Amino acid sequence: MRTFMLLVLTIVAVTGLKHHKAGQNLLMEIMNDVDNQLKPSSTTNLNQFVKDVFPPVGCTEKHLCQAAMVMMNTQLNHSMLHRRLFAYADYSGHHHCNVTATEEHRMDAFLKKIKDCCKEQYSKLLMLNKTQPN
Repeated sequence: MRTFMLLVLTIVAVTGLKHHKAGQNLLMEIMNDVDNQLKPSSTTNLNQFVKDVFPPVGCTEKHLCQAAMVMMNTQLNHSMLHRRLFAYADYSGHHHCNVTATEEHRMDAFLKKIKDCCKEQYSKLLMLNKTQPN
């Protein structure tokens, strides 16, 4: 019975680590996609105005879900960035989120906020990985 419980605990720990690793990979890919959209050679209209769903300080997984919803009405609605934001929303359990923001910002500022939020969420996942036993 002890051996069985040890096996179960090992499987649970490894599965949890893989789950966090998937989140980290998605966040890194989103940050890379943002960098690609911000390059001068990008065809994205960075002057377009979009709803600002991010608070002045801090962000949550829900804010990234809301960012994906906002992007549905932009030129980026079929981009890998948009798809990865929805994938991260699915990963984090925020399948449905409403956008209630009324203030708008330019697309370039919006993309930078997405990247900053991803960095924050990535740091949280790193800390979570360090606190879990191997």
